[in-house]
Amino acid sequence: MRHLQIEADALRGVVLPVGPSDVLLPNAAVAEVLAYQEPAPLSDAPPWLLGTLEWREREIPVVSLAEAADPPEPAEPGRRARLAVCFTPDGNPELPYLGLLCVAPPRLARFLPEALEPAEEPPANPFVLHALTFAERPAWIPDLDAIERALLDALPR
Repeated sequence: MRHLQIEADALRGVVLPVGPSDVLLPNAAVAEVLAYQEPAPLSDAPPWLLGTLEWREREIPVVSLAEAADPPEPAEPGRRARLAVCFTPDGNPELPYLGLLCVAPPRLARFLPEALEPAEEPPANPFVLHALTFAERPAWIPDLDAIERALLDALPR
């Protein structure tokens, strides 16, 4: 019997195209990918908080990571846009999920150490934990804790 050999250092994950950069997340961080729907805008929301969306009888906030960059990297949702519904890290009952704007459909990937290179210049983005290059494209490891804290501060209660 042949055994499938999987490299121990490879992580399986999801690549979310969020604009000029991609976001890399483990599969378990993404609950569902939806066709793009225009979020309901919130008054006095920061530019990166696009609004809220009803998903499974819950209002979830929708975030544009590209808009949080300094300077902003506008990510216009076109016909291929999607929303990735992600779990928040702490499972906070006030905010168990958040949506991330994707400008194209996410894709599954294996993150091999040799395919990940540190970025030459990290972006000025409070929601990026690490900047790197993956598959010859700029990529970010998001700081989901920072996003969650910012959302809790920005959302009306």
